[in-house]
Amino acid sequence: DLNKVESILKNKGYYYAKIINTKDESIAKYKTDNSSVDILIDIDLGKKVIAGDIIIVGNRKTRKRLIRREISFEKGDLISSDELKKSQISLLSLGIFSSVQIKPVSRSEDVSDILIFVREKDFGLFEVAPGVRTDIGLKVSTAVTYNNLEGMNKRISFQGTVNRRFDLNALDDERRANSEVLLEYDASVNYTENKILRSSVDANITLTQARKRFFSYDADIQRVGYTLSQDFTNWFNVSFRQQLERISQYNATDSTNHGQFQIGSISPSMTFDFRDRSVNPTSGALFDLTYELANPYTLSQKEDDLTIDYYKLISRNRFYLPITDNLVFAFSTTFGIQETLSSMGQNDNGDAVVRIPSIKVFRIAGSDMVRGFEDYEINRLESGDDIGDVEVSQRAYMANFKFEPRYFLSDSMIMGLFYDAGRVFVDEFKSDQLRSSVGISFKYVTPVGTLDFDYGIKLLRKKDSDGKLDSPGRLHVSIGFF
Repeated sequence: DLNKVESILKNKGYYYAKIINTKDESIAKYKTDNSSVDILIDIDLGKKVIAGDIIIVGNRKTRKRLIRREISFEKGDLISSDELKKSQISLLSLGIFSSVQIKPVSRSEDVSDILIFVREKDFGLFEVAPGVRTDIGLKVSTAVTYNNLEGMNKRISFQGTVNRRFDLNALDDERRANSEVLLEYDASVNYTENKILRSSVDANITLTQARKRFFSYDADIQRVGYTLSQDFTNWFNVSFRQQLERISQYNATDSTNHGQFQIGSISPSMTFDFRDRSVNPTSGALFDLTYELANPYTLSQKEDDLTIDYYKLISRNRFYLPITDNLVFAFSTTFGIQETLSSMGQNDNGDAVVRIPSIKVFRIAGSDMVRGFEDYEINRLESGDDIGDVEVSQRAYMANFKFEPRYFLSDSMIMGLFYDAGRVFVDEFKSDQLRSSVGISFKYVTPVGTLDFDYGIKLLRKKDSDGKLDSPGRLHVSIGFF
């Protein structure tokens, strides 16, 4: 409580205020019958202190203009311990400093210069990361990054991944039987600049070339796009993305999934982040809402055999409820709807002229996976057909729910049980038809998220359109889950 008193005074401008009788027995005077006590606090208040010169030390390459941009005070402001701490966190979050110290240096009773000492990181990074994932098999990733260009924290990077699947369970029966070995890859170049044109807006430009295998076809994808984002508070962010994709699909089981597609889209989104921390949170909540619009006005194709005109809305929410010091209940809910915006009938082959390309149709994977299910099992409709084999000319839905009590064995190891449920639907959403599983999870905390080992068991096994029964369960290995 005495520390809180000093903190309040420091934040009101009395930066050097202190309680001088903290260790004096006279600070507490008890009544003779011990029924009450008087607390006598002797404060050396001093004068309110304003900031004098702001002195920056240790920056070899970083421009002082960048550092001054990130601090929340200037010469002549009252010095506040909260503002000094806020500025220190802001500078560290840039990722270009290994340490930041901000200290007032007294010049007179009511003026202190502010000394900002920074230690810069190395600005180049090269890394290679071999690994194994249960969904894409053996992989090798590489990254080359150079940050703090021009001393203003501009960043350019290259990231690439090559993988080869161990098995083809994620492909349909025909492709699984006849497909040859295909190396998949994903290569991208990113340019990032914070606070462009001296505004509060951050910008990112991305160029991507990828080759990926999907359930009923393979695809080469070329993508270019940019994202603008702004943090209005430390918990509220808004972003806007525009993207143009050129997709060539081949090795397709169905002719409707063969050919080239051009998809231009815009995607505004907003995020409310009330978590105590972004990596391995233990309390708080995260709410994210994204809307994607693709039509000829956003540079999507308009052809006689296919016009792309749809929207996609996805809501992702996560909640973390601490029960004890070592026990946390984690929840995740996701719901999405996508729908064509116009109807233009069918072409001569009987295919819908306006439909959602299968590469853009909802598919449960990644952080939305239902643990215990293979890709082809959880993305199967009530009819037994995979959603990738169905022509979506009206609407599709995706739902996912996770509940996971987590027990912290240590700061870096977590054990948990989980219940997952989810499914994809075409034209009609039916909550009573969700597939579900239960299982056990072990997590190891890393700087980029938790390394998860999850084994899930299906609560109700079903048969596909050929009468084949689902497997009992499955092991999943992933990183950076929820």
